[in-house]
Amino acid sequence: MGEKSKTGNAWVNFILIFVMGAIFAIGFFKVPPAMGSLMEYFQCGLGEAGWFMSACSVAGTVIAFATGAIQTKIGPKGMLIAALVCMALDSLVGVLAPNVEVFIASRFIGGLGNGFLATAGPTLIALLFKDPAKRGLPNSIWACWTAAGSLIMLNSYAFILGATGSWQGVWWVCLAIVVVGLVLTVFGIRVDHAAEMQMVAAGGDVKPWAGLTSLNSWLLVIVFACFAFIFSAWSAMAPTYLQTPLVGMDMAAANSVSSITTVTGIVGSLIIGVVLTKVRNQPLVLVGTMVLCTVAGVIQFVFTGQAAIIVVAVLVGLFTNIVPPALFSNAQWAAKTPAGVALVMAALPIGSNFGGIPAAPIAGAIVESTGSWAMVAVPLGIVGAIGLVCAVVFMVRCSKYAVGAAKSGSDAQ
Repeated sequence: MGEKSKTGNAWVNFILIFVMGAIFAIGFFKVPPAMGSLMEYFQCGLGEAGWFMSACSVAGTVIAFATGAIQTKIGPKGMLIAALVCMALDSLVGVLAPNVEVFIASRFIGGLGNGFLATAGPTLIALLFKDPAKRGLPNSIWACWTAAGSLIMLNSYAFILGATGSWQGVWWVCLAIVVVGLVLTVFGIRVDHAAEMQMVAAGGDVKPWAGLTSLNSWLLVIVFACFAFIFSAWSAMAPTYLQTPLVGMDMAAANSVSSITTVTGIVGSLIIGVVLTKVRNQPLVLVGTMVLCTVAGVIQFVFTGQAAIIVVAVLVGLFTNIVPPALFSNAQWAAKTPAGVALVMAALPIGSNFGGIPAAPIAGAIVESTGSWAMVAVPLGIVGAIGLVCAVVFMVRCSKYAVGAAKSGSDAQ
């Protein structure tokens, strides 16, 4: 009974943690559907507005070098609280911002919170589920926290806007939701403080750049950066593109279609998980995912027919979200020891953040300078090709390890 009780408590705590992640993501993704209103309010163009999301990636890159040390001071629950505080400040400073510069600063604060949350979630799961064999399901569920929050915001934005009358009303609603989340986190999530501090005691000694000590790890980081560039361009700019005269959707339809990518992204993640368990040559799978991701980048803003756009939204979700699971699975071939794998995993977010930083500003600047959304396919295609080349080089260097390990495991059975 004692063990069953502990497991029950673990799942109750985990569900609350997942809900807090979704609440954070609701606030984090309030900007894309509001992009048009924000540009009009702050009198800025697409290039400058692109920084409304890219500022978050800048913050994530900066904080990635310190989250290990911070977590040793305040623990993973403290990191979760800090993440929600950052999102509350993001909403409060943003809604009161007198100019675009202060608004971008509010997004930087939100990006810091994203870095805290990305570190806290997996650590709390490891703390709650002591048996590594039982962490697979909660880790898989946790991977959907951004998708859950994004899906909720994209499909509720028009309703909240109609009920409150302005984008500021959406920000106030997000602030209220985050405050409720903060209270639930402080009083509802129960973890042993001594145990959590013991678990993270050595975290401050692990530096993200420690994983960037080999060509193989650099190749994976670059692939992750290329994926992030392609994915960020769509997630930040799609609602705006769909509301242009080229496509002609209203706000509700644009946000709804954009959310299709989130749903098919979850499906894609599940499909590639099955593929990775069946195929011995996992580096080859990574190459395949980058081929499809590049295709997704090129087609994002080329089609204007509404039926075609729906197909594009489906494919972008399927073709981009298969990359991260393939990267995480291949991290084991980029290092020679289990400890080295952990270091490579810690370094991968650096690539993700660096790739996400310039995506929306570059896409916005190209549209402003050329007047053509289709021209955005050029940098997206180039970046995808770079990621594909790196994936191919990684496959050439590491396939023998993956196939050899799979063969050894099969022989042992």
